[in-house]
Order: sequence, then structure tokens, then C-alpha cells
Amino acid sequence: MMPTSTITLKEKNDTRSVKVRRMTVYQQSRIVETIDDTNEIFYVFFHQDKYLNYVPAKKVTKHSHAAKAFKQGVVLYPPHPLIETVISEQPHYKKQSFNDLFKKLQKQHSLQETALIASYFESFIKKANLIQFIKNLYYEERRDGKLLSCYRILHVLKDMAPENSLVDTFSSDLQFTRYDELYKNEDQATLAKDPIYVEKHLYLEKDHDESFQKLSAFYNDRSRWIDLVVLYTARIAHAKKPEDFASFHILIGEHFDEPGKLAILEDLYKRLPDFAPLQQQLLTSYLNDGKVEAVLTLITQHSIKLAPPQSQQLFTLVKQNKISTEMTPEALQNLVLTIFEAKDDQAEDILHQSLNSLLSEHDITYIQEWAAPFKEIPKAKPLLKKIDEMHRITEDPNEQRRLGELYHFFHQPKQAIECMSWDMELRTDDPEPVQWLAKLYHELGMDDEHKAYQQLYIDMVKRA
Repeated sequence: MMPTSTITLKEKNDTRSVKVRRMTVYQQSRIVETIDDTNEIFYVFFHQDKYLNYVPAKKVTKHSHAAKAFKQGVVLYPPHPLIETVISEQPHYKKQSFNDLFKKLQKQHSLQETALIASYFESFIKKANLIQFIKNLYYEERRDGKLLSCYRILHVLKDMAPENSLVDTFSSDLQFTRYDELYKNEDQATLAKDPIYVEKHLYLEKDHDESFQKLSAFYNDRSRWIDLVVLYTARIAHAKKPEDFASFHILIGEHFDEPGKLAILEDLYKRLPDFAPLQQQLLTSYLNDGKVEAVLTLITQHSIKLAPPQSQQLFTLVKQNKISTEMTPEALQNLVLTIFEAKDDQAEDILHQSLNSLLSEHDITYIQEWAAPFKEIPKAKPLLKKIDEMHRITEDPNEQRRLGELYHFFHQPKQAIECMSWDMELRTDDPEPVQWLAKLYHELGMDDEHKAYQQLYIDMVKRA
């Protein structure tokens, strides 16, 4: 399992370690929600995979980018390999002023993309100031006569502040009418130069087959594989198509090792537990990784019937590892039933092991109820008769020796000692319970008690 995600935030001389609570991936942004020791929450913003800034998450306005990102994006929880991929790029995250950030953005990105990134911080900058910044970008392009760039910047402003007066002016500006027609008619030459617009509209329609295919190709062409994994996660949860899952499985195999792949599959399983192709892939992964308890939980919850090769793989794992005391009784029951159904030669031994394990934690009445599904299995009957006998004689003082023998058969020496001690008190002249006690203490490695009862047995035999 991956470690719990923590990162370091720095502001001037202040450094704090924060724990990652979740991350959302929404269009080109990622927002990592973190919390410190005082329960203060911070949002760490990324554009694609590049760190931008972090802010205290004191108030998130209803229709802001951050609110949409957590509501409409794909939210991941740690430990998750995609979170680790995003936050592992640098050792700490330094806070900077928005003025410094926006100056850098204008040097690294187009003014349209700068406006888009600035809009991420709507809840954390005074909205009037943010709108003015985007307007300044618009006027800069307008002065240079770059009307198409102006048109694109105003679309960003419209998404963030549709009621703004400049948006109204732009909507009725005849100079932009020709661009409206080009976008409305999906002119390919125009759209090819505006990937921000293309991605936004494909993302909004991603639940439709054609838009999904176009957006996945869009991400693939730009090597944006994190977005591609997230897109497939949302797609599979929505459409539940085996062919999408097959492509998804190939995709994660190209970018993650086996533990990483398994973590991503388990995340998808939380979103879509009843999807049969995913169940089968998880089953294969658990078997290959030797996770017996996970296999049993999966087949119990979904009544999965193992194929013969899967059954053999499970039996091999069980034979290599003794029955775990941490395995739930339900999982254990399902394991034994599966093995008996497969007519495996080791079924009786595994049932015996299971009863041994259960007797260390539960009383005989519980064991009887647990064993009820096996009563009609011929090879299970000899063991179950012993359990029934134990239940019948458990309170009978005259049968404590026999009860102790049965406890010993099921590898429960401590309970056997209680029974033999009771029998010894009832039959003070009988050396047999004393001999049993010497044997049982020897098996427990309690040498002093073993020697004492061994000597007592010898003395009793001599007196007889």
C-alpha cells in the first residue's frame, strides 16, 4: 500500500506539513485539498501537472471553479497513485502573491490560457480585481489588433462572470460575429487553434460516445495520460462498457506497476462495485498477489464462481499459507465451500484448519451454526459429527475427558486442559486425565507443569 500522502507548504519563513485529504481533476486543473494539525484546510492548485499556488480554503463561492471542480470533476482519495504522481514533482510548495503568479503566467502561456488559469482562483481573489485582470488581457490583445484572441479571452470571462458588462458588449459586437459563425459551424481550422475551447466543450459532453472518443484522442495526442486515466474512470462508471474497461486496463498498465494498477482498480471498484469485468480483473490481481482474504471477500460479496484455473490458484495459496485468524468467518466459510465444490483432495484438511481457527475465538454453538452449510457434504460429516458431539457433552461433568480429547483433536490445548483438570478433580484416583495434562502442557512448552504432572502420573501408577 502507498504511504499516506503528506506535503509541505511554505510561506516566507513559515513551513507546515499538511495531509492530503482528496484531489479533484477537472478539465485542465487539479486541486489538492489538504489539512494541517490545527484542522486548517488549504487548496493546492495545479494547471495540468504544473504547480500554481496554494490558498487557505476559508470560503468557496457557489459557482466558482473550485466549487465546480469538486462537484463535477473526478475526486480521488489517498492513497492513490494519481495523487502521488501529481504531488511528487517537488519537495515543497511555495506560496506566492497572485501578482507574481500572473506575471509569470503571461510569460509562459498565451493570454487566453493565462485568463483561464486566473479564473481558477475566483473564490480567493476579490472578484472585481480578477475580472479587471482578465479585461486587461483583453485590452492588450485589442490594442494589438488580435481580435480572435480577444474573442477567446472574452469566452473565459463569460464562463466566470456572464453578467459582466464587457460580456454584453462583446456579445453584440459585430466584429465578433464572424467568429461566432466559425465556432457555431465547428470550423476545423479555427478549432484546431483553440484547444482550450475544444477541451471545454468535449468535457461538458464527455458522457456522449462521440465526445468521449474525441476527448480521449485529444488527451492521447498531447500525452496527458493522467487526464486520460481520469476520463476513463468517469466513463466506465457512467457507461459500464466492457470495451472501455479493456482499454482502461491497458492504459494503466502502461504507466503503473502492479501495486499502482491494483490501487486504481480498487478505486474504480468503489465507484462501480457491480461491474463484472472489473470484479474478474480484481480477482485475477488478488490471486496473483496472494491476497487470499481479498479474493474471498470479493467472491462472497458477488457470488462469483471461480473457473478451474482460478480455483487451483486459490487452493495453492491456501496450502502455502495456514488459515489466517484475521479472515472473517464468512470469508472462511466461502473458502471451504468453494474447495468442497471443486472436489479438491485437501478440502477436509482445510475444513479441519478452519474449525481449529474458529474454535480459538468462538463457542461451540457458534461453530455449529457456521458449519450448517456443510452438513450435506459427505466428506465433511465426520468432522461435523465431532462438533455436534462437543456441543452435546459440553456441560456434562461425566464427559469432560472426551470433550478434552475433542478439543485436542481441534488443536485447542488450553480448552483441553480445562476439561482434563475438571475430569481429574472428579476422578481423583484415575491417572489418565493426569497423563493427558502432562501431554498437553508439554505441547504448550510449559516444562515445569509438564514435569509436575508427569511425576504425579508416575506416582499414581505406582500406587495402583
